Amino acid sequence: MAKSIVTSLEGLQSGQHLQLLDMVDRLRAQGLSSLFPLPQLIVCGDQSSGKSSVLAAISGIPFPKKDNLCTRFATEVILRRDGMEDRVTVSINPGQDRSESSRQQLLEFSHMMKNVGELPAIMEQAKVAMGLGSLGNAFSTDVLRLEVIGPRMPQLTIVDLPGLIHSENKMQTAQDVELVTQLVERYMSEPRSIILAVISAKNDYANQIVLKRARTVDPFGKRTLGIITKPDTLYHSSESELAFVGLAKNLDVKFQLGWHVVRNLDSNTDVQADESRDLLERDFFQKSNWRSLDPASLGVYTLRTRLSQVLFDQIRAELPGLIRQIEGGIKDCEQELAKLGKSRITEDEQTMYLIELSQEFQKVCKAGCDGNYDDDFFGAATSENAAKRLRAIVQNESESFAEVLRTKGARWRIVEGEPKENKCLTRSSAVNRVVDLLRRSRGRELPGTFNPLIIGELFREYSTPWSDLATEHVHHIWKRSELFVDLILQRFSDSHVSDTLSRLVLNPALRKLLTNAESKLEGILSDLGSHPITYNHYFTEMVAKIQHDRHAGEMRRLLSACFKEKFSVSANDVDWLLSRLTPHNIDPNMSRTAAEATLDYMMAYYKVRHV
Repeated sequence: MAKSIVTSLEGLQSGQHLQLLDMVDRLRAQGLSSLFPLPQLIVCGDQSSGKSSVLAAISGIPFPKKDNLCTRFATEVILRRDGMEDRVTVSINPGQDRSESSRQQLLEFSHMMKNVGELPAIMEQAKVAMGLGSLGNAFSTDVLRLEVIGPRMPQLTIVDLPGLIHSENKMQTAQDVELVTQLVERYMSEPRSIILAVISAKNDYANQIVLKRARTVDPFGKRTLGIITKPDTLYHSSESELAFVGLAKNLDVKFQLGWHVVRNLDSNTDVQADESRDLLERDFFQKSNWRSLDPASLGVYTLRTRLSQVLFDQIRAELPGLIRQIEGGIKDCEQELAKLGKSRITEDEQTMYLIELSQEFQKVCKAGCDGNYDDDFFGAATSENAAKRLRAIVQNESESFAEVLRTKGARWRIVEGEPKENKCLTRSSAVNRVVDLLRRSRGRELPGTFNPLIIGELFREYSTPWSDLATEHVHHIWKRSELFVDLILQRFSDSHVSDTLSRLVLNPALRKLLTNAESKLEGILSDLGSHPITYNHYFTEMVAKIQHDRHAGEMRRLLSACFKEKFSVSANDVDWLLSRLTPHNIDPNMSRTAAEATLDYMMAYYKVRHV
């Protein structure tokens, strides 16, 4: 491999960093990056901001950097130390939106290079394989992977992302804009990635989208390093140059990692060696206003060293959390393996597994139904484990249902004074409703009496909400039971077995139980429509109490009126008092008298049936 690559990447290598970098690389080599976000460098910016030029300068890999070209897909540059000679392998990782056939076709794309000068041609081949241009697609969710392996390579990953698009045009549709935005945000949102936010000095930095995106995913700037490119395009001592110099000093858009300035080579400049490129860049900074900045924040040469330290600090800071995640993942895997149980290749082994599983399931299920929570499955009596304690759930839900039925079971309530709700009636209004019902249902009863069947009809109207409330209660208990069963299966079997058993065995059985419960409830509710009958001796007591309370209330009202008329009453005033009370105790309207009694009996019957 060309010496320039080794020279560039040497700047990212430091003896004190190698142990941590090697560890992260081994984790990535084992495929853990698909499970946990690992530290890496993310190069992102607006279109034509100079991202690829920065990546090429950092890595020494000659990415295409012509002004009229832009990155059409994410490119992961994976740097690993191994072997006795340098080699580069290029492959494609298909996007999630690919069909299985196209995935297999893209996975077959693989090239190994000895000369990195072949890279531009291979990237063009990758575009064709991804279908860019030929099918009208401008961008792809596929990822080009460049795996650089050599004995002197540092261990890290650098990702070059497509440039953020400001608006659609004839070459880039609204769908392309959304695709690129989602792709960039997904990479930038990974909490262990270092964001290299590249902005071009050619455009006002306030209008460059990458800064807004970076501050959205990293509001405190803890893991973002700003990089200013193309400083040589600014007029010397112009307002624009002074503004960018202030930006580089972290005076405006502030990042805790600060800013860095690099001078991009013109796409037509033919400079092959890193040393020559760095000399041209160093000469520019020494002769411009940029020399007022800290030299450590100028040039690609210092950027390599700076990134090495930033990456090391990021790994060191994230390592404890990463270890906890890995340990948690290992624990989860061990639990999943335990759920898998013993090998069950043969039919006899499979049968034995299901028998043992059913025994465990039955034991825990019975314990939950009985309210015996000694098994480890139930855990401590915390809110997190509440769904596992089925007997407690049923008891509590039944108590709640009884309270709901008591407070909301009646279609209307009799209240004193003016009703404030539609469900409230005065005693007089309720009696009037019963009078109308009695008139429509007259039989052979004497005036002032009532047909006992009227009590049943009135009761059915009064208890109308019972059906919906009871049905809701049954369904709620059923859902909690279904969750309880699912939790037991998840505890003792893997997801495939639990899903299969739920779909083929338990869910049909649970649905059958629900159907049976609904049928029984329907039978209970149908009894409400039968002839009213009860042998509960509290019925007569309840009638007597209701009538007593009603008469006592009426008497209290009348007595209060009498005492307002006469301050004190003596024994000689008994006849006077009776003369004022007696007319009010006798209602000449026989229909209302019958209605009053009917309503009393219905209320007593409702309370007896409710209990």
